[in-house]
Amino acid sequence: MNIIFMGTPDFAVPSLKLVAANFNVITVFSQPARPNGRGMKTKKSPVEITARELNLNVINPITLKDEDIFSEFNLLKPDIVVVVAYGLLLPEKYLKVPKYGCINGHASLLPRWRGAAPIQRAIEAGDTKTGSCIMLMEKGMDTGPIISSEIVDINKHDDSTIIHDKLSQFTAELLVQAIKDYRDGVVQTITQKSYGIKYANKIQKNESEIDWKLTAVEIFNKVRAFSPFPGTHTKYSDEIIKIIKTDLSEIIHSSEPGTIIETNQKIIIACGSKSALEIKALQKSGKKVISAIDFLNSKNIHIGEKFGN
Repeated sequence: MNIIFMGTPDFAVPSLKLVAANFNVITVFSQPARPNGRGMKTKKSPVEITARELNLNVINPITLKDEDIFSEFNLLKPDIVVVVAYGLLLPEKYLKVPKYGCINGHASLLPRWRGAAPIQRAIEAGDTKTGSCIMLMEKGMDTGPIISSEIVDINKHDDSTIIHDKLSQFTAELLVQAIKDYRDGVVQTITQKSYGIKYANKIQKNESEIDWKLTAVEIFNKVRAFSPFPGTHTKYSDEIIKIIKTDLSEIIHSSEPGTIIETNQKIIIACGSKSALEIKALQKSGKKVISAIDFLNSKNIHIGEKFGN
């Protein structure tokens, strides 16, 4: 089984390692190095770094629409192509090149959360379960038949980092088994359901600001979903404050959303529908993450003041 592996972020690294340990990976496609971090230094993708550590050939096309790139892909004559969080949509002609087609490792229980940000959108929506799916790729986005899947619980305080790491490993293990089943001719695919479809749109930075008119549950889920990236923030006294960790409060109030309603060893904020949220950890701009108690000790905060615009 000669395999082309296509992936870019940390999520795909366990899959590359496990696939390379079990099969012959002839080439790795990964998105090109880009400026990253505070210093905006050009940085190779985690998959490219791992591939070079494994002494694998790496190709970094900016686009797959370039005919020279397609010719190079075609000449490799792969038996199968494995795609995990690559970040570029494969044109239909690519899908026809490998002998056994292309398979994709996706971090959701399809057809729920097709698209770019399935982990974050599942947590944001308050889902209690998610999972990994291995599917055959076809022209539509994440629409292909399912080869295998694994369910993962989303616990109350799980954030995107926790679920990311679980699904990253499950996806790698499922991929290896799926490729072996191909080799042995025992694959039985399941057509995706035509109902329950949800799209996980790419997260935009302007979604990071907390709208205190949302319910406490909605904000609590959003903080977990957007941790660590892009994070969530609010304004307090003309200062941007990152909200790192929260919990639900049982307080029922009649205050305007965003109002501070308790400051006794904890910070409770009024949210929409008379619900309330406890801020447990936060971060001032350019400073380290601190607890709510440390924040209270560093600021002269009063009940009735407001978070947000």
